[in-house]
Amino acid sequence: MSCIFCSEITDEQILVESKSFKVVFDIDPVQLGHLLIISKSHIMDLREINIPQFIELMDLEKSIIEILENHFSITSVSVIQNNGPIMDEGTHFHVHLIPRYIDDNFWDNQIVKEHKLSLQELKVKLNALAI
Repeated sequence: MSCIFCSEITDEQILVESKSFKVVFDIDPVQLGHLLIISKSHIMDLREINIPQFIELMDLEKSIIEILENHFSITSVSVIQNNGPIMDEGTHFHVHLIPRYIDDNFWDNQIVKEHKLSLQELKVKLNALAI
């Protein structure tokens, strides 16, 4: 399957772009104003982005959030990012920016099948990070 982000996004759909990213409206929005920041290169994971691109992404996210929160009657913005094989088929690395409201019931409809994960092992691994 070909990547819709590489082959099907038209120039008319691009709202703004930077050197490494383009911003479009989500075609299946959770909320009006739901945006996608899409990598211009076909990468599948945040870990494939170099440090200058990561800074560029954070600057772009920050600028868009400032526009949304300062110029529209929203409460805040949720930033959601999927990596690797969990993404929708036919896409590559992207970030969702979703306008949020206090009474939007955003989390009320989330039904997730729980899987076992050792919280103790996760805590140990996080404590070992050298940051």
